[in-house]
Amino acid sequence: GRGEGTNERGFKDHLARRGLEIDYIVRDTGGDSSLLPGIVAEIKQLRPDLVYTWGTPQTRAVVGPWDDPTPGPYVRDLPVLFTYVATPRDARIVPNLERPGGNVTGTIHIAPIAAQVNTILAYRPISRLAVVFNPAERNSVLTVVDVGEVCTRRGLGLLEVPAPLTDGKPDPADIPGLIAHCRERGGEMLYLGPDTFITTTHRHLVAAVALAERLPSFSATELIVRSDQALFALSSSPYGIGRLTGEKAVQILLQGQSPGAIPVETLHRFSVLINMATAKKLSCYPPLSLLNFAEVVGV
Repeated sequence: GRGEGTNERGFKDHLARRGLEIDYIVRDTGGDSSLLPGIVAEIKQLRPDLVYTWGTPQTRAVVGPWDDPTPGPYVRDLPVLFTYVATPRDARIVPNLERPGGNVTGTIHIAPIAAQVNTILAYRPISRLAVVFNPAERNSVLTVVDVGEVCTRRGLGLLEVPAPLTDGKPDPADIPGLIAHCRERGGEMLYLGPDTFITTTHRHLVAAVALAERLPSFSATELIVRSDQALFALSSSPYGIGRLTGEKAVQILLQGQSPGAIPVETLHRFSVLINMATAKKLSCYPPLSLLNFAEVVGV
């Protein structure tokens, strides 16, 4: 859905190291969901040995809700391996992470929400967290719900700012006003979740506006910190997630295992990534307790 990146390099490298010669057929929606039905129809016609999907909207379009009994326009008779799906159970892609069942398995790329909130509070004690999100992305909505539950347990306020929708789609022109609203309403830190619209497609604008508003930003994924101007993240290595996903492909293609019997997993180790150039601009420096083990960029 966003072109090939570090995740796919890890995936392909792992399969090559395991001695598998693979013919890849790549289809990129470029963020245009209207292309998905045609891609699914092509999958059904070509019948590949394995279908790899990136992201919640793309995966949902390919496999459908697990509890929808109708075959519908879904791929139900070919192995499907997803990655970069934040909440596959809540998104109804699989019913269970340990034994997903059916023809689907995959990998999760974000750290547990509680660990993310702990990292935010370790960087700077705050009383109100703000989140801007696309309400048309189911994984984003579910993530905000989970963040809200953790904030409630930790005694934090959560300012939820959904992007307005026109014909079911958000407008990037609204982003500056949404982030300014977070600052005006007392948000002390901007939470950037696994939201394709906010944290991937328009990450340059989001990070730049947050910096201009002098609003520190935390991300659940690393790219907006490493490549743009977001402040810090608790994230997994995209290359490592790609390799983990590749190992599941090996289990399916080489070992003949059913996807439904392969657990949905994430990496066991996550890294704190800090953009020190942004920290300097905001005069929002990390404590030494984080610097001792964080990866620092932008110096």
